[in-house]
Amino acid sequence: MSKSVINSQLICADYKKEYPKILYGKDVFLYDVNGKEYIDTCGCTAAVMSIGHGNEQIANILKEQASKLAVYPTHLFYNDELDNYLKALCEFAPEGFNKAWTISGGTEAVENSVKLAYQYHRSKGQTRTKVIGRWGSYHGNSILALDIGGMKSRRGYYTDLMVDHIHVNACHPYRKEEGMSDEQYEDMLISELQVEIEKNKDDIMCFIAEPFVGSALGAVGPTKNYFEKVHKLCRSHDILVIADEVMTGFGRTGENFGMNHFANNADILALAKGISSGYLPLGAITARDFVLEAIENTNLPFFSGQTYSCIPLAAKVGLGVLNYIKDNNLVQNSKTVGNFLKEKLATLKEEFSFVGDVRGQGLFLGIEFVKNKETKESFNPADKFAKIVEAKCLENGLVTLGAGGSNNYTAGDHLLLAPPLTLTKDHATRIYEGIRKSLGQI
Repeated sequence: MSKSVINSQLICADYKKEYPKILYGKDVFLYDVNGKEYIDTCGCTAAVMSIGHGNEQIANILKEQASKLAVYPTHLFYNDELDNYLKALCEFAPEGFNKAWTISGGTEAVENSVKLAYQYHRSKGQTRTKVIGRWGSYHGNSILALDIGGMKSRRGYYTDLMVDHIHVNACHPYRKEEGMSDEQYEDMLISELQVEIEKNKDDIMCFIAEPFVGSALGAVGPTKNYFEKVHKLCRSHDILVIADEVMTGFGRTGENFGMNHFANNADILALAKGISSGYLPLGAITARDFVLEAIENTNLPFFSGQTYSCIPLAAKVGLGVLNYIKDNNLVQNSKTVGNFLKEKLATLKEEFSFVGDVRGQGLFLGIEFVKNKETKESFNPADKFAKIVEAKCLENGLVTLGAGGSNNYTAGDHLLLAPPLTLTKDHATRIYEGIRKSLGQI
C-alpha cells in the first residue's frame, strides 16, 4: 500500500490491511489490477455512479469543455453552458423550482441550503439560527453538516466543535412499536416534532431530512403521509423543509427525485452524487420560488460562493449526465429493475434467519440483519456483522456497503445497495445470487 495517503474513516481506514487496487471500470463493473471482475452494487460509496463507469460520451464532454473554458471570472461574466444547464436542471426538478445554483458536492449543497434558509428568514426581519435534523441521518462531512446530521458514528468524534442543533427521531417503519399502525406512528413522530418547535419556535429556520435515508439506516423510507404532515406543521411556523436529495436524486429511487414519492413536500432541494455520476465533483441547490423571491425583494444577493460555484466545466458535465439519464430512460429503468431486484432480495427473508428487512425504492435498496427475527434484536455492534457480509460479498465479486446504526442509531447492521442506473435484470440476478451465496457462507 502507498505510504502517501492519509488514512481516513472511508479511505484505507485499516492501517494493517492490504487493499486491492482498482484499475478501471466499465458500466456496472469494476476490474482490479489482477483482472478480477466486480459488480459495483453500491455506486462508489455510495449512490454516486448513476450512468455507469467508463462512459465515453461524458469523458468526451469533459475533454471538450476543459479545452474550451473550465472556469471564468464569475464576478464579472455569465456563461451559456451554465445557463443551459440550470434551465435543464430546473425543468427536471419538481414544479415551482425555477432557479438553481451549483457547487462542488453534497456537503456544500447541504450547507448552502441552510444558508439559503437563514437568509430567507433574515430577509423577513427574523434572525433564526437553529436547524431541526433527525437522528439516523447523514448530511455531509463539515462541522455544520455533521451537527445537523444524526449519524452518531460519523459525528461523535467532533461533538466538542458543534453548536448542538435540534434532533428528532427518524421515521423508521420497520422499527416502530409492535401493534402500532402507520398513522399512529406518524402522529407520534409529528407530536415529537411539534414539541421541539414549540420549545424553540422563534429560533428554528429549517427542518432537514433525506427522503430515503442512505448509509446511516440503509435505504429506510418513511410511512406514506409522514412528509406531508411534517411539511404542513413546519410551514405553519414558517419553517422551511430541506430535502437532502444527495443520494436519492436523479432517478436513484425510480423517480426524478426521492421527494417525488411524497408529493414533493419540500421547499429546498440539496443535490449531488448522481448529478454528475462521479465524472466531476458537482452539487447543486434549488428552491421554491417563494423562498428566492423573499431574498430578491431585499435587493441583496445570496451571500455565498466558492471557487467552483457555477463553473462551465461542471455545468457541461452535469448537462451531459442529465441528458444521458433522460435519453436512456434511466429513471424508469431504475424503477423497473429496482422492483425486480427488490422482489428477489425479499426471498432472502425466508431463507436466512438473520435477514430481517428488505426495503427501499428503485435502485436504492437496503437489507437489515438481525440476530432474532421475531424480536428484531440486533447483533452486538462489536461483531460488525454487516462488515463480515461486505467482506464475503467482495470475495464473491460484489462491491457492497455494510454499515451500522439502523437500530436505535447505535446498534443494527445493514447493507446499502445503490448500483448504476444502467443495471439490467441479468445484472440484478447476479447481484441477488452473489448476496445469497455470500450469506450462505457466513
